[in-house]
Parts: sequence; C-alpha cells; structure tokens
Amino acid sequence: MDRPYYILLADDHAGFRREVRKILEQIPGVKVTGEAGNRGELFELLRQSPPKLVILDISLPDLRARERTQFITSHYPETKVLLMVLDQASEYLLHGLAAGAAGVLPKQYAGGQIVGAITAVREGKIYVPPQAPGNNSPRLAAPTATGPGRKGGNIC
Repeated sequence: MDRPYYILLADDHAGFRREVRKILEQIPGVKVTGEAGNRGELFELLRQSPPKLVILDISLPDLRARERTQFITSHYPETKVLLMVLDQASEYLLHGLAAGAAGVLPKQYAGGQIVGAITAVREGKIYVPPQAPGNNSPRLAAPTATGPGRKGGNIC
C-alpha cells in the first residue's frame, strides 16, 4: 500500500462530501481526485482519470445503484465501488453488492467506519458493516455479499 490510493466521491450532498473528504485526507496514502454531485459529473471524472475507488451514494440521482455499479466495474475494471447507503437493510444495497460493489457503508456510520471500509477494499475484501446496535434487520449473509463471479471474496 505504498502508492497513492486515489478516491472519487460521488454524492449529491456537497456538505456530506466535504465531511467525508476531511476524513479521507487524514488517511496516509489516500488522495481524493474529485467530487461528483450527479451522474454526468461522475462519468466525466471517471473518463478523465479513473480512481482506485469510487465512494458512491446509492441514491445519487439519474441512475440506479445496480446499473451505476455495473457500469463502473465493467468499464473501469481497476476501479472498486464502495456504496454509501442510508439503510443497511435496503434491497438496493443487495442489488449493488450483486452488481459488483466492493462494499457497503451506512452514511450514519461513515465517520467511524470509513477507514476500516477503505482498508478492507484495498486488501481485496468486501466490506459489509457490522450489525448496528438496536437494529433488528437481518445482517447480510456472505453468499449474497460475494455475488456472482466473486467466489472466494473475503467478507469483512
């Protein structure tokens, strides 16, 4: 992990991007290459310089999470996708993982878990957040998180 690890942030809330960027800039070796607030900005930044990781808001307007994730992973195979979700029990999160996302991070826990999520993704693991206290929704199972064509993926 000696070389810079380039990350692109894609979320339609500028304030949230700003806070995540502050956290990322504290991680040694991590460089934020850009921020996108919509689909057009995201795809333009990807074309200009594909990063190693896209931190992607699952509710970014103009495109469904599954389609967006599939597009990124198929057109930019060296780029991983870490989905940011509001509800970790969401069916959209399962679709994103099945489409090839390298992990999922609930927005409300981003401050405390983002470093661990990025570390896991950099190590080739699939990041699935721990069960939130007081949340009775079922935890994602490893077979769902590994998805098709991702056999043997490590789950965090």
